[in-house]
Amino acid sequence: MSLQQAAPPQPTGPSARPDVLSQAPLQLDAKVGLAAGEWDGALEQKVMTATTPAEIEDVGKAILTKFPTLAPEQIAELVHKMERLMGMYHGEFLSEVSRLLAARLRECTSTQFAQLMSAFLMWKADTRERFSEYAKEFSSTCFAELPSRLMEMAPHELNCCLAGLMSLGHADQRFFVAVGRSALARHKTFGPAQLAALLTILSEMRLVHLDLFTSAAQVTCARVRELRPADVMRVLRAFAKCNVQHETLCHAISTDIITRFKDKGSQSGFSIEYLCEVAWMMCVLQSYHEELLRLVLRQLGESPKVATDALCMMYEVHLALDSEYKDAYSKFRIPLDKAMALQVVYKQNRKDARRCSDRVRSDVSTVLKSLVEGTVHANHRTSIGLLTDVAVLKKRSSTDGYIHIDIDSQLTCVRPIEHEDTTNAPVMLDGSVTLRRRLLTKNNLKLITVNEQQWRRLDDSKEKRRHLRTLLASLGDVIEP
Repeated sequence: MSLQQAAPPQPTGPSARPDVLSQAPLQLDAKVGLAAGEWDGALEQKVMTATTPAEIEDVGKAILTKFPTLAPEQIAELVHKMERLMGMYHGEFLSEVSRLLAARLRECTSTQFAQLMSAFLMWKADTRERFSEYAKEFSSTCFAELPSRLMEMAPHELNCCLAGLMSLGHADQRFFVAVGRSALARHKTFGPAQLAALLTILSEMRLVHLDLFTSAAQVTCARVRELRPADVMRVLRAFAKCNVQHETLCHAISTDIITRFKDKGSQSGFSIEYLCEVAWMMCVLQSYHEELLRLVLRQLGESPKVATDALCMMYEVHLALDSEYKDAYSKFRIPLDKAMALQVVYKQNRKDARRCSDRVRSDVSTVLKSLVEGTVHANHRTSIGLLTDVAVLKKRSSTDGYIHIDIDSQLTCVRPIEHEDTTNAPVMLDGSVTLRRRLLTKNNLKLITVNEQQWRRLDDSKEKRRHLRTLLASLGDVIEP
């Protein structure tokens, strides 16, 4: 394991297309493209070649005029080809495109519906983001039209529609409750790869349906050998992100990976980055499989180059094994010098764990200063390298505080879709957040959590002080009299 040769993290942001949107099986089996005879060649040429403001305006007028007369397949093709121009039009034009698309949805068959939604998956992230600002009418129509079709759609068509909606950043609780119910009722009609795609879409939207996940796990366990490595990763990522523990699934996947390595060795399809991530996800799901862990560490030791993010995951794996399976781990523990090197990589690359707004974190820090003695520090690095949103140190030179605070937000939680009313639904934490907090408490660091939404509802500093004082009381005598 050569940490000096660690590869940089993969690019993120608008230019990076998420795996869930860009790879099969989320795309339709049928091609979106049309034969030359089925397409308006003149309009296609204009869309592909327009560059000057006058030409772009001309194309916009032609598109709006032509839209009502095109077949749904042609509309899907046109939407796909329009990606290059979308950033050049003003909001009024984009709103009109959204309205025209919405008007045509009702006449689409399920396959045509999916073809149209697949066009958005081919756009770059920044193009989708731009259009989504003006696509509320289109999304609302999708949420109204799709529920009646859920039971008739082929699995890949349903996945394509859901992925298209996800790509536009729009969600509706009632709609996804219907999706969860229908998918659960017919989950046996899905192949394992299609189930992997469905769970991935839900988890990327931070949605979870426990019964659906459990049923999907049963199918996956029985047919795991049919899955490509990428699909195995999708399943495990969904369960880890939504923090749905399923020991039988974890055991089946662990055994399958070990078998693939025995059969094919380095040609198994599981890269060292995949293996590190699998080990990390097993720790998230509190599933211990020694043979798999030994395989991961052996491959890590033999790899001349490892992605930085994978090394950061392995540091958290080391912490989890050392604190939760100490005796068993002692037989093959990462050597101290390698563990310290992993910690250095971790500190260099994980510099802010904040998932709440900076304003809320600053506000919590300010109120905390009025309640306790010591130095209040935001984004505090603990002695084990993990970060907390806020910490109170007895001395400025202290490494660990005597109070640590994490702030829960929409980015630390997943939302259940078993019921339309989520008012009284239990808060379900993202698996990565749960692991980090578990490691902090296992290392005897006192930790409380503040809910961002609750905090925002508090009117003044007096209410905030009272709320924070109540939370701190669970830690014992840490507040000034």
